[in-house]
Amino acid sequence: MSIVKVKGKLKGLDTCEMWRGFGAEDLARPGAALLVWISRIAASRGHKMTEVASALGVTYGYLVQLKRGIRETPRISSEVVEAAAEYLAFPPILVKLAAGQIALKDFYSSRDRMADDIDAAIAHIAADPDFSFLLPPGVDGLSQDVKASLVMLYQDATGRNLLFRKRDWTRILEMIRQMLEVELRPTVVRRSR
Repeated sequence: MSIVKVKGKLKGLDTCEMWRGFGAEDLARPGAALLVWISRIAASRGHKMTEVASALGVTYGYLVQLKRGIRETPRISSEVVEAAAEYLAFPPILVKLAAGQIALKDFYSSRDRMADDIDAAIAHIAADPDFSFLLPPGVDGLSQDVKASLVMLYQDATGRNLLFRKRDWTRILEMIRQMLEVELRPTVVRRSR
C-alpha cells in the first residue's frame, strides 16, 4: 500500500499498516492500551479508523498523532474520554485507566502488591493456550503499566477478572458514596429554655 500526502493529509493509512499492529515502541508509550483497545474494537466491528475518529469527535490525524506519540494519550480531553467510553461501551474510569490518566497503582495501597497481582495475571495469560502466543517476547522486561495494559486487554477479550479479584468493589463504592453523600435538608435544632 502506498501512502500519499494530499493537501497536508495522509491518505492510505486508514485501512492497513497504521492500525494493524503495535510495536514495542508503540506499546511503551503511556496510554497505549487505549489505542490498542479502540483499534481492536473497531476491527471487530468492521469500522475504519476514520469512522472511529468521527465517533470520538476528533480527526483521523489526531488519532495518528496519538499512535505515533506526537500527542500524548494521557492528555486527551474529558470529552474524548466520554466519547471513547461511549464507543467502547465501558465506564469512563476504565478509559482513563487505559489512557494513562490514572494508574493501576491508584487502586492499590501498596506498589508491591500491584506488581505481584500483575505478574500473577501475566503468568495466567502465559499458561492460557488460546492467548499465550499474543504475549510479546520479553514480556517480563516490560514496565508494570504495559503489562497491566496487556492484562486489561486479555480481561476484555475473555471476560475473566485477573486484577482486583480479591476486592469487593461494590462495597468500596458504596462506602465512597456514603462518605460523599451530603444531607441537603436543613436541620432543625431545638433549644431548651
